[in-house]
Amino acid sequence: MSVSRFACATLAVLAFSPLWSNAAPTDAIVRFEIASLRNAQGDVGCLIFNSSDGYPETHAKAYKEIHAAIDGDHAVCEFKAVTPGTYAVIVFHDENKNGKMDKNFLGVPQEGYVASNNVRPLMSAPKFKEASFVVPAASVTAIKLQIRY
Repeated sequence: MSVSRFACATLAVLAFSPLWSNAAPTDAIVRFEIASLRNAQGDVGCLIFNSSDGYPETHAKAYKEIHAAIDGDHAVCEFKAVTPGTYAVIVFHDENKNGKMDKNFLGVPQEGYVASNNVRPLMSAPKFKEASFVVPAASVTAIKLQIRY
């Protein structure tokens, strides 16, 4: 093999190598399958946190945030390139697409929501510890959630 052919072959191998990928080889995918949406208005907001700091409401402290389209009465939020560790998620039906969970003057949510582990306390916001789950390295974690209003 000539030097130029060897160089081309080496570059081709490196181009498809994980070394050139944005995701580390240990990163995971976490997919939330949300059911029981009462209508298809708006979208579904999903915030995943890697600590209790800011959980469940401070968008700026979330590890990642995405909004997903609604299909019938369900939606899917998929987080890619998630570093292995302990996380908790909060999911809300953003019916008016204002980017936040609407509440009444007493602070009671007016839009449907649920936390990971299907946690939804009656008299308080969900706690990180009760909603937490572990994301293993190089895995796909699928979690089913039932939103309630």
